[in-house]
Amino acid sequence: MTEVSNTMLENRQHPRFPLRMPVLYEGPAVHDYRALGVTQNVSQDGLLIEAPQLVPLGTATNLRLLTGDRVARPEARVIWTAEPPLNLMGVRFTMMNGGDSLAWKQLLAFQAGPTPRDSLRIPIDLAITCLIPPHTHLRGHIRNLSDSGMMIVFPREVQPQTRVSVAVPRWLNLPPVDAEVVWTEASSAMHGVAHGLHFTTNDTSKELFFIGTLLRELLH
Repeated sequence: MTEVSNTMLENRQHPRFPLRMPVLYEGPAVHDYRALGVTQNVSQDGLLIEAPQLVPLGTATNLRLLTGDRVARPEARVIWTAEPPLNLMGVRFTMMNGGDSLAWKQLLAFQAGPTPRDSLRIPIDLAITCLIPPHTHLRGHIRNLSDSGMMIVFPREVQPQTRVSVAVPRWLNLPPVDAEVVWTEASSAMHGVAHGLHFTTNDTSKELFFIGTLLRELLH
């Protein structure tokens, strides 16, 4: 395993904030390379990524970050890695345009505030079908998504503590994901009832759902 030296830790100029958010990273240094990871922490100058595949130290990579309402597209360089079973990769930004930089600073300012989030909620608009046991099918729209749950708007209320199965359109080729309703709120602005759902499914199914849905947004 490649270790992070004490000197590197001491030379950090910006605070790190714990945050799980999706990041797509790809070439140009590695031909036809593309992978989706999740950050462990973020800072003004870089990211710590849980990576399905590692790339060599010094590799230049193009990133796509779902920072909220904006997909930021900075360029970065791999500055350290930790090999399996950790599969961690530290990257440092080398270039970010003005609009992306502003969105990134706003995200960091929120994480530095009194109510930081463990997982970034990504705005999304995706039609889904929800199976409510035993046989009820209810259509709705996902309005935001994180790696722990989602907010869905339904035309009517589904009671809290109800266990449901959420299915995305067939063309996404993703398995349904199991979740539990934890809160509801009527919303005239959203033309229905907003529901907060927490994933209850196994890790593999949840990760497939989360990653596949976000890839749709990142590659749009």
